[in-house]
Amino acid sequence: MTPQTIFSSDLLTPEEERELLAEFWETKCELVRVLIRQFPRLRQHRPSLEPWPMAQFIREHCTEETCCLAPIRRLSDRYVHLKHRLASANIRLAAHVAKRFRHHALSYADLLQEAVCGLMQAIDRFDVSHGTRLATYATWWIRQTLQIAVARQSHLVSLSPHHLQELGLLQQESEALAHGGKHLPSPQELASRTGSSLEHLTHLQTATRTPVSLNAVLDDDSDFKLTEAMPDNDSNTLRQNSERQEALHFLMENLRPRERKVLDLRFGLTGNGTHSLRQIGHLLRISKERVRQIQNRALEKLRASAERVGWEPSLLLG
Repeated sequence: MTPQTIFSSDLLTPEEERELLAEFWETKCELVRVLIRQFPRLRQHRPSLEPWPMAQFIREHCTEETCCLAPIRRLSDRYVHLKHRLASANIRLAAHVAKRFRHHALSYADLLQEAVCGLMQAIDRFDVSHGTRLATYATWWIRQTLQIAVARQSHLVSLSPHHLQELGLLQQESEALAHGGKHLPSPQELASRTGSSLEHLTHLQTATRTPVSLNAVLDDDSDFKLTEAMPDNDSNTLRQNSERQEALHFLMENLRPRERKVLDLRFGLTGNGTHSLRQIGHLLRISKERVRQIQNRALEKLRASAERVGWEPSLLLG
């Protein structure tokens, strides 16, 4: 067991950072070469000479099996050591960017964890030849990772980072209008200021609306809960079914016995199941076409009777 290394969070000078990044790149390249040389089967997965494909190759193929070899294990340990050293030197940057997202629903611990994930991804993707500082490049990836995390976890409806940016713009415009005009802006004002349609703005605000518990009380002075104000859908359904049955029985009284029998067998009105035209014809000893004629005539009588008494056609639909 090797002792655990404790990294310092002290900032690196530009020269130290360049040296560390160059050594990290050389170690990454050497680790990929050794993996392919020691395991020829990996040649078909050879990555391009770019930071991100090489980092993915190492993540997938630098396993316990391959690290059994001393050269690979030594390079892998060096690779992890340098990567963690770069991350430790920029951990303050991740914490600083994470603080900007504290007004969202995620805790700061979760935000910091997501920020570190974005920092590690930036280190994997960073190209030394660009000549920029790692912090400049990593800031974008940290912010992008935080935006995705907030969009996924802050609202009941999953939002994309683009929608999250739109919400931030809406909030800024709303605060600016409220501060300047001393009144809360209307949806039409926000839509005209942001260039969005009123329908799109309404959808965004609805998706991010704060959820309300069904056990919440409607008034602080009473114990009346929201669940008590909600309609009982089961009772409404039972009542509607009962009304349909009564209306149907009333209208069926105007039909001949054979017509009632055909509709009963065809649509299962008495709960005995539905039958095909051929089956009904066999039971009544008439032809299939004759059954169809009786059925159509009976339905026409039902519609005419319903129109005479002023009932809605939907009353007969079950």
